[in-house]
Amino acid sequence: MNETQNYLQMMIESLRKKDDVLTKIIEKNKAQAECIHDKEYGEIDWDRFNVLIAEKDTLIERINELDGGFQSVYDRIKAELDKNKDSYKKEIGELQGLITKLTDKGVEIQTGEERNRARIERVLMGAKKEIRKSRKSMQAVSNYYKSMSTPEVDNTGVVDKKK
Repeated sequence: MNETQNYLQMMIESLRKKDDVLTKIIEKNKAQAECIHDKEYGEIDWDRFNVLIAEKDTLIERINELDGGFQSVYDRIKAELDKNKDSYKKEIGELQGLITKLTDKGVEIQTGEERNRARIERVLMGAKKEIRKSRKSMQAVSNYYKSMSTPEVDNTGVVDKKK
């Protein structure tokens, strides 16, 4: 096996690792969806939700590392691949297949993220409405107590000032 084939195998392995990481991100997205599905703000386990976000951040960092390594290896062998495409047809085909699979997983992740974002927005909007309603109730109670605690002037009688 020559040097270029070794590099191609490294790239294939990098894409397989990226596939594993993307699968884990999909699992984290599903776990987040379970945390917030059909729940009100107070029912959501926000600690668990935030842990899942932190775990996804770590996975995204791993993807960035893998992408950087992939790109640096590709830059090393790009000229050789351009000259001898037929010699590496099998490896290039495998790379293309993996890239297609990764693209599909990327779309699945993006769709899951959008669904989760929309659910969170609905939960937060509901919480905002409850807070506003609560504030209005508190304000009404406060106004009532203020009005009851201040003595009002009795304006029901007529005062004769002509004397």
